[in-house]
Amino acid sequence: MEFRLVAFIVYLSFCWLVAYGGRRTRLGFYGVLIVSILITPLISAIFIVLFQPRKRK
Repeated sequence: MEFRLVAFIVYLSFCWLVAYGGRRTRLGFYGVLIVSILITPLISAIFIVLFQPRKRK
């Protein structure tokens, strides 16, 4: 029982970190947070990195 709680807290903290990284995307912080909770934080992070707009010079 205790392991499940710790695993859940770790999972939510990874979701929170991915959402913080995606706060300047089209979805915003809360959108990325919801997507990373529903899918996985790893896949959400990959999509954030792949689909970031290119920086103009």
